[in-house]
Amino acid sequence: MKKITIAALSMLTAFSTNAIDTLPAEAQTVRALERRANRAARQLQRQVNQAEYYSQQTWQQLSPWIEQNRVAPLARTADAVRDTVRETADALTARRDGQFGYRDRDPGNAWFYDYYTYTPTYYTYDADDRYSAAIRYFDNDGDGVYDSRANFTDSDNDGRYDEYQRYDFYTQTEAAVDADVKSDREDFFAGPEDARRYTATGEIVSTKKATVNGSQNLVVQIKQNESESLVADLGPFESLRGENIDVGSTLSVTGAMERIGDKNVLIADSFRVSGGTMVEVDRNIGTPLSGQIVDVKISTVDNSDHYFAIVESQGERHLVDLGPTTSYKMELAPATEITVRGIPVRVQQNHVMMATRVRVGGQTIQINQQTSLR
Repeated sequence: MKKITIAALSMLTAFSTNAIDTLPAEAQTVRALERRANRAARQLQRQVNQAEYYSQQTWQQLSPWIEQNRVAPLARTADAVRDTVRETADALTARRDGQFGYRDRDPGNAWFYDYYTYTPTYYTYDADDRYSAAIRYFDNDGDGVYDSRANFTDSDNDGRYDEYQRYDFYTQTEAAVDADVKSDREDFFAGPEDARRYTATGEIVSTKKATVNGSQNLVVQIKQNESESLVADLGPFESLRGENIDVGSTLSVTGAMERIGDKNVLIADSFRVSGGTMVEVDRNIGTPLSGQIVDVKISTVDNSDHYFAIVESQGERHLVDLGPTTSYKMELAPATEITVRGIPVRVQQNHVMMATRVRVGGQTIQINQQTSLR
């Protein structure tokens, strides 16, 4: 599929704005110009940079097998996902993205938010100080089941994402898409812009626990010099016990920079405290599922063979995309106990758990989210 670059989209948006300049003066409010230009850009994004993640051929192969194995219908599995989201602290948020704010009105606590939400995002680090690509998932109706994902790439390695491509798990009707455009609810271009991998070192001057997508994360403020400070999210608090992350300690942290509200925050990949050992941050992104494999099937996703499994957990059967077969050193088989963490997505009238991490046969396997990039 032909891609369109972010720069090209900007030029086309500008063209749309110039065209609107020919309208009568009474129609030329700033807000009207912005709405129409943004709508034109989004429509172009849908038309050019859009594809189905799972092809029709893949789904034709899987559908009879899914029916044969009596997988729970979408409505029931969606309810189960919502229940899991509410009940587990480290599950994906069921709320819409972009929420942030304070619960504590103490001015001394205002250096960063008490809570915030963000879309699950995976960064690919190759070398040097760049992330070559990022994948961001989108849940348009906030039901805890994701509808699409967007891939962002830095093709010229200049530190800015300059190519964008969207993959749909579930294709909405034209009426639904139009409604989303009118309400500004669906902006698939909302995503990371800065592809640089940041490293910062300084003295910890403040710490706090913030609720992030339902999890209690440790957020720190470090003083880099007399005039500059930086906020870093070090991940789930419970996993950091014993790391001696205290005010006055020296912290060196590496990760991606995100914009949350009006603040920049470094989402840590790894960090080191006062010259100690390097700590790799495990953010536990995704919904957990543990059970027994009922059946396994191999089907092609893009140009890669994937394991698909029917996993029975607490009396319910779930469809799981376990990722490329090359990720596994063993052959998966029925009656095997398995633990999966993944992104719940909607495909046609089915719910699919897209695995990001799998524990099976005494091994933990990280599933590379970039393997299906086109």
